[in-house]
Amino acid sequence: MTSKEIIRRLVAHDAPPRIGYDFTDLTDFTSVRSRRLIDLPDNPYGEWGDYPELKKLTGFSGEVRRDVYGNIYGRFNGKTKGECIRGVIEDWEDYTYTLPAFDPAYRDTLLEWDLASSDKYVLTYGESLFSALRDARLISNALADTVTDPEAVAAFIDMLAEHEAAVIKSIAGCGVDGWFFGDDWGTQDRTFISPESFRALFKPGYKKVADAAHEAGMSVFLHSCGYIYDFIEDFIDAGIDVFQFDQPDAYPSEVLAGEFGRRVVFHSPVDIQKVLPTGDRERIERRASEMCAVFRAAGGGWIAKDYPSLGDIGVEPVWAKWAEDVICENSAL
Repeated sequence: MTSKEIIRRLVAHDAPPRIGYDFTDLTDFTSVRSRRLIDLPDNPYGEWGDYPELKKLTGFSGEVRRDVYGNIYGRFNGKTKGECIRGVIEDWEDYTYTLPAFDPAYRDTLLEWDLASSDKYVLTYGESLFSALRDARLISNALADTVTDPEAVAAFIDMLAEHEAAVIKSIAGCGVDGWFFGDDWGTQDRTFISPESFRALFKPGYKKVADAAHEAGMSVFLHSCGYIYDFIEDFIDAGIDVFQFDQPDAYPSEVLAGEFGRRVVFHSPVDIQKVLPTGDRERIERRASEMCAVFRAAGGGWIAKDYPSLGDIGVEPVWAKWAEDVICENSAL
């Protein structure tokens, strides 16, 4: 059975033979871009650098860059992907936020690649919804906006969702199996906003994207960091098929498997905060074995993965390999 078929059967809860693999050197996945952008405006600040013009605008002393939307990001000493320090939307009453055009001819490129014949499950990556708001308005303003300017927030999210749905439609039938996008929605113990606000302002956007993906024959993967238990049912209702959580033991995994594991799939490593960073081989291996057992009991709703930036969380590659070896040995369902 090919990797593509295994992941498809996992997502469909159709008696898969094993859990899924998404490790650095052993994976059931391959990926392609979701679009090729065209007619981009000139942006001399697209790469990280020391730009006096941007620093004057922000008062930031480290490296800076500007994205295609006009948001300015900062970081120190070449570390991390940076954070937005000046958003492009300063006032809802008067702003410009131009979504980049995508090339309809990219579809021909995908068809030439014959992705449908790939033995791997083909993922493509979409743009975020809440994260776009968070950057354009900065996080503090974005959260306040959900109370003070809910209509503006809802309209902005709908605009983004419409654009992503159009991208999905443009590559429908090209052999892409899954649409992956992400938004961090929680702190370590709660969501950023109430479930009621999420349902009113954001859920329709996620549903619009998920509906478009399903219509195009794609499953929907959602990444989110933090504790978002109060949103999981709404995300399921909106059409999310697979949740990519790097902190499964925030819930913990037993809750995810027991309450949701027969309806959706979880795509996660052994927990990147509570387990992997300990460097305790016995603890890491034990937890990997336990996760295999709890998801097996729930019908197999798990795709085990590596964390892509182990250095950022102080984890040695060999620690992650301990978990991988145990998972592979216990992956049969």
